[in-house]
Amino acid sequence: MSQIPSNIARVPNALASRIALGNINRGGLSLLETTEQLSSGKRLNKGSDNPIDASLVSVLRGRIDLADTRARNIDHADSTLSTLDQTLGDMHDLLLEAKGVASGQIGVGSDADTRRAAAEVITSIINEMQGLTETQFADIYVFGGSRTASPPLQEFFGGLRYVGAGDGLRTDLGPGLDIPITIGADQALGALSARQQGTVDLNPNLTRDTPLAALRGAEGLGINLSSLNVTVDSGPLTNLDVDLTGARSVGDALDAIEAAIREADPGALNGVFPGGLTIAPAGDRILVDAMPGYTITFADEGGGTVGEDLGLVDFDFTTITRDNPGVDLDPRLTSQTRIADLAPSSGLTPGDVVFTNGGRSGTVTVDPGMTVDDFAREVERLGLGLRVEIGDDGRSLDVVNEVSGWDMSVEDSGGGTFTAISLGIRTVQPTTPTSVLNHGRGVEIADGVLDPITGLPDPDRNIDFRVTLADGRSFDVDLRAQDMVDIGTMLARINAAAAGAAPPIATPAEFDARVADGANGITFRDGTVGAGQITVEQLHGRAAEDLGLLDATFTPGAPAVLAAEDRTQVRVSSVFSALMDLRAALEGNDERGITLAAEEMESHLDRLATTQAVVGGRAQRVEQAGLRQEETRLLDQTVMSGLEDLDYVEASSRFSLLQLAQQAGYAATAQSLNLSLIAFLR
Repeated sequence: MSQIPSNIARVPNALASRIALGNINRGGLSLLETTEQLSSGKRLNKGSDNPIDASLVSVLRGRIDLADTRARNIDHADSTLSTLDQTLGDMHDLLLEAKGVASGQIGVGSDADTRRAAAEVITSIINEMQGLTETQFADIYVFGGSRTASPPLQEFFGGLRYVGAGDGLRTDLGPGLDIPITIGADQALGALSARQQGTVDLNPNLTRDTPLAALRGAEGLGINLSSLNVTVDSGPLTNLDVDLTGARSVGDALDAIEAAIREADPGALNGVFPGGLTIAPAGDRILVDAMPGYTITFADEGGGTVGEDLGLVDFDFTTITRDNPGVDLDPRLTSQTRIADLAPSSGLTPGDVVFTNGGRSGTVTVDPGMTVDDFAREVERLGLGLRVEIGDDGRSLDVVNEVSGWDMSVEDSGGGTFTAISLGIRTVQPTTPTSVLNHGRGVEIADGVLDPITGLPDPDRNIDFRVTLADGRSFDVDLRAQDMVDIGTMLARINAAAAGAAPPIATPAEFDARVADGANGITFRDGTVGAGQITVEQLHGRAAEDLGLLDATFTPGAPAVLAAEDRTQVRVSSVFSALMDLRAALEGNDERGITLAAEEMESHLDRLATTQAVVGGRAQRVEQAGLRQEETRLLDQTVMSGLEDLDYVEASSRFSLLQLAQQAGYAATAQSLNLSLIAFLR
């Protein structure tokens, strides 16, 4: 109410006016705030209305905004996964149809004409399957993995090349829900690249340029950079601390240690040897060339292990004992490792390596001066859909075939040059397991076959094939399970069969089974003199066929050579490869090929069903997350409404009271200001 405070007995008129006006203004301000609340429907219109409640509202509004964003992400994810689920179902149906076509073309009732017609059906299935891999939702290719802006498969000279990457695109769906909403085509359709894994430890030499990060170290635990204590003993001891934490290469570490020693005692290094700290000729360890009369020792300090990792501790370096025997720092391959610095156990022979993929070939000349990265770029420039990578173990090189439907081989150029073998990337070597032949089906031999009448082992039924030489002599080959470890053990069995024939056939003068010198495959060399030519007849099992001997190429000469078809080619094991194999078998009227393609489809059908189940599980999790997100959002809105929204009944009552108080204040002020001095004195 507008009145003069009772504790003020006498005041000037101006002070009385100010007091009355202040009271009226405070009432008016409250009335204005209430009017603003009624018009906006909000109890809090600015932070100063209630700082604590306003801060809580700000936090809740941020949570609700985030929930709104996640809700949109969840809706998008749910739609994307639904599209993916539907597409996987369509793919499964197409593959079932293709398998049905294959089953219908096996056995009685099928001939070359019906199979050629069926091949056209498979072609349409391949095209439709490829179209399904280009399925999009909201401009996202759902089979592109993490690379969703372009179609995941591209046609590549009759094959299909996968250009997607990653396991899937992720988005913010809320805490604990880090799942991809797309998949890589390889997850649904099988491997979309195949790898010829390197078989040779290339054992790169230690050089000054070798990164310390590429060293496995003396203990096989890498190089943990720290400080190193160096003791130079030439009478009085000289102790040095060398900080190696900033070293990046072997040369950096050697220079830092050598510089510290030379600064402390210039006469300690370079006795009768050319360098201070150098690398051993074997390229595996560090040498320290101490002057006569000097002993240099190293020790780790402060809990560090850099000296131990570099093979320097627990050893006295003197003029005689320059290096620590038995320490191999074991560098890994890097992209900058030079070919000249590779030291495989068999030695490296620079020369030409021939790459073939899908009937197209290219040659890369391996030069000692090129790096691993240079070699990889040269292979990529061939345009064959191949790439060279460093193996996971950092010891070997792998060659990767990226094109479904194509068969890859890596071979030497011949003429005694074995660059591919020494690099460990040739697809046919004596150590190649026979299990990888024929795209992983191996070799089907006749082994353990019983006589159907006696039930006893029948030696005649276990003979795989017969080899006839140019002079008419022949021998039978009985391959056993123990002979099929690798190509080398198998060839040894064939040569032993020739030597054990009656009469014996001299090996290798008259007959020699070996891995081909240049082009891949195995060869039979016939050194006999006769009017005929070397031939192979399949007796039991399918070993001769699976080894490519029935499709071999004969070259007359001294010796004559029968070169088997290469059955070690590396192929991408995918749905598309299986469909292309089926189409080729149907076009070639090859019943066994049709059967094998149909069997391969079984694994792809299982994979598609499994992938569809995984996608369905993800969709269910996303749906549940959406429900939880909506419940949390509703709770936050309820709490925020209690803090921020206006109670209209309470505000209306307050507004009426404030109006009444304001009117009373006006009246009281008017009366008090109209009083005269006489009236006041009374």
